[in-house]
Amino acid sequence: MNALKFKNAISAGLFSCLILLAGCGDPIETEIAEDPVSDPCLPSAMVEKLTTEEVVEEPVSRSLSLPGEIAVNNDRVFRVHPTAGGIVTHVNVRLGDRVSKGQVLATVQSPDIAEFKRDKQSALADKSIAKRNLSLAQSLYESGVYSQRDLLEAQSTLERAESEVERLREQQKVLGIEGEQESYTLRAPESGFVVERNINPGLSMRSDDPHAFKISDLRDIWVVANVSESDIRNVRRGDTVTISTLAFPDLRLEGEIVRLSSAIDPGRRTMEAIIELPNPDFQLKPGMFANIELNVKETEVLPVISSGSLIFDNNEYYAVVFEDACNVEIRKLNIHSRTGQRTFLNSGLQPGEHVVSSRHILVYNKLTESQ
Repeated sequence: MNALKFKNAISAGLFSCLILLAGCGDPIETEIAEDPVSDPCLPSAMVEKLTTEEVVEEPVSRSLSLPGEIAVNNDRVFRVHPTAGGIVTHVNVRLGDRVSKGQVLATVQSPDIAEFKRDKQSALADKSIAKRNLSLAQSLYESGVYSQRDLLEAQSTLERAESEVERLREQQKVLGIEGEQESYTLRAPESGFVVERNINPGLSMRSDDPHAFKISDLRDIWVVANVSESDIRNVRRGDTVTISTLAFPDLRLEGEIVRLSSAIDPGRRTMEAIIELPNPDFQLKPGMFANIELNVKETEVLPVISSGSLIFDNNEYYAVVFEDACNVEIRKLNIHSRTGQRTFLNSGLQPGEHVVSSRHILVYNKLTESQ
């Protein structure tokens, strides 16, 4: 067999084999396989690390911790004002001293005292003259020289003179003028403690100056709580509170908010809430720091979850509701109020449902990415 015949025989054999393979083999697959469907369930490894909490219903509570301080009861404060201009010569009490009603607090030397004494001497002289004129008028009336009108006029003159003398005597008491000295004294109007002192020896004073002393009996004091703007809506008049102080941390006092300020302190951006407390042993002193705890339960009952289960996104609050690994849902919440670590809800969750309370942000991100 020559070379040409051998080549033709090989070509024919190969062609026969291809025909046999095409006839005996399976058809060639031409369709493209579809992508597998994504799993809607959370991975078991993730579920094992999750913790959940049950949504429960509770009475709505308002709980706050407010800073504050002990202050004098301004309804029981007595202010001692200068009654005339002059120079302070003596100050007999210090801040915090206990004083009795009528006790001399300070002495003021005043040039106005000389003028007052001249007015008083003139009034006494007018009274003496009026008394003699009345005696003369009575004699002349009895002798028929004076008419009854003349007698009444003399009596009226004496009454006016006596009234002026009495007025000056009362003024002398108010001014604290004693003896013949050209000075007057400032006295305690009531018994109590000196809670403010604004004068020192050598100070020049005017009659229209602010008060020199402030006296309070401290049997009743105020606790002034500072309420931030964000907490104002949670504080109401009549709320009961528990008060403690740095000085007496084991002493727990119960009180009630009796008034709320109508203004905001521009420096601290807070509103004042005032609690009145009895202080019979004078244990609480103005200026002490205090902590005021407010915890009030109301009649309204709402679903509640821990604040740590909340998710804040796009200016909205959400929670992840968990039934099982394949039933997980994101819910938008309508919040009623937040008290400490508890959040009360108007809508979004029902009692008995469970929300993810740990790794909830991780679950939230996984669910939002799959949407």
